[in-house]
Amino acid sequence: MQLPAQDQFGKSVHVQRDPRVDKLVDLQIQVNREAVKGKTIIEQGYRIVVISTNKRDQAMEVKSRLMKTYPDQKTYLFYQSPHFRVQFGNFRTYKDAEKMKAELEVEYGKSVFIAPSKVEVRMDQQETEKN
Repeated sequence: MQLPAQDQFGKSVHVQRDPRVDKLVDLQIQVNREAVKGKTIIEQGYRIVVISTNKRDQAMEVKSRLMKTYPDQKTYLFYQSPHFRVQFGNFRTYKDAEKMKAELEVEYGKSVFIAPSKVEVRMDQQETEKN
């Protein structure tokens, strides 16, 4: 493949590239994707705060119910004196978090809210969402 280019004096320069280079680049891209498949990265996203209470037992109960109802989502329990806070999910977009928030409001009421947070994203999920 020839790529025309002009130098500073207006003369054309033709560069010929071996087509095997493109095949090597594609192969390296595939190898890199396989190497990171299944790994988790941290990026900016959203979590849903389901409850914030000063009663540890209540927070643990909510966390347990969430884990049973949604086994495919992660549930987090944080303590910042004097409150226990249960956060739910790892959502990359606000829109995704809003959908789940609407579902959770049915059981947990209008006190459920979306909070910006660092979230865990599996690399294979990220590739699937891009395609």
